[in-house]
Amino acid sequence: MQNMTSSTKQLYLFLTACSGSWRNTVHISCQEETDNPGYLLAVDRDGQPVILPVQRFYELAGEQIDPAECCGQITEAGFESLYAQYLLWRLPTAEGHPLRRLCEKTEVT
Repeated sequence: MQNMTSSTKQLYLFLTACSGSWRNTVHISCQEETDNPGYLLAVDRDGQPVILPVQRFYELAGEQIDPAECCGQITEAGFESLYAQYLLWRLPTAEGHPLRRLCEKTEVT
């Protein structure tokens, strides 16, 4: 993976976590941002969430996401409740948008 670009690595890690299909992910909808198509949640082999914005997936793969075709759907508030302890440890300061911050932390450079 040394010669891959950052975007390619990000897509590779995401697709590895969802077994090659975005349909194996959970769609996270954003209530506050009506123009935001949401996020896709997969889980890696260590149980860590792998999150990719729907818009970013479209930019990288050129494929439109239909949330109804994902294996599950959850709201942003539901995600934050489900992963409350993880977020507490991973993002100890309450600053910023948790999903956006997780995406920034998982971007590969």
